[in-house]
Amino acid sequence: MGDAEAAGPPLFDARAARIAVDDVVAIDALTAASRGDRVLCAGDTGALFAALTGIPLSSVRSASPDDALDAAPGEARVVAGRLAIAGRDVARSAHRAASGAAPLDPPLPLAWTVDAYVAWGARLAGASPRAAAELVPSALARVGLAAAQKRALRTLALPERRALVLAQAIATAPPVLIAEDPLVGLDDGAAGFVLAALAGATEGRGALLTAARLDVEGPRGVLVRGATDVLVLAGGELAFSGTFAEVAAGGRLYTLTVRSNAELLREELAARGIALRGGPARFSAALPEGATTRDVVLAAARCRAAIVELTPLF
Repeated sequence: MGDAEAAGPPLFDARAARIAVDDVVAIDALTAASRGDRVLCAGDTGALFAALTGIPLSSVRSASPDDALDAAPGEARVVAGRLAIAGRDVARSAHRAASGAAPLDPPLPLAWTVDAYVAWGARLAGASPRAAAELVPSALARVGLAAAQKRALRTLALPERRALVLAQAIATAPPVLIAEDPLVGLDDGAAGFVLAALAGATEGRGALLTAARLDVEGPRGVLVRGATDVLVLAGGELAFSGTFAEVAAGGRLYTLTVRSNAELLREELAARGIALRGGPARFSAALPEGATTRDVVLAAARCRAAIVELTPLF
């Protein structure tokens, strides 16, 4: 996508957005706007994906007589601020018609055939039975499953199942694909297959992908390097927002939790050539060549900043 797309509303636009899961705040004060059409959200992204797709988080809670009256366990909602996908308000579910969701390894009806599953996904998205059947071949071809239409789902290997979920997400040709950690847990060969499926599924549309961890090596690195925007969430806050080029120029990226004197730490690190981003408690720091975590610890000691966590992202 080119300049015309860039002139439209951002693919991802958050302004002081607060997301709650079962009425407990999971993400707060999220403010970021994407600059391109390939957004990679890394780190603690479960609540964000749930809010964007309406798919409840897997959560465990005690059953109670009132459960039938409650929202689904793990339901994530935007409760304050603004969150929009391609200019459509997430809080009002206005974005649902313009996006397709590909959750990570959802339960599948194993006796169904591949074409039946994708057709049913199209029908759930509003297509008529006839239109849904007509949409199936194109969706499967995009993800490399053109020859698998009549196979039972139980016969599919894990990478094929992930490609299948991508196919149902794009069956009705939504402008945006939202996919949850599509390469996690796969070896390089399997990841390469899913990466090719992703390339087909995202051609001609915007994409927001999540990943628990950034990885710049092998097939997974293609996602990071190909992202126009990289957002890192940690501890319910935005720790980093930028491009892969910005991260790569700075070396290894770490997330930090700082309990006190964060602004003094920011100044101390800046004097050492290390930029501290984010806040108020969760941050990211890209270490330039020659710098190590020891520099961060020494800076914290000098300004008496309390760092309680320092974790590499890649």
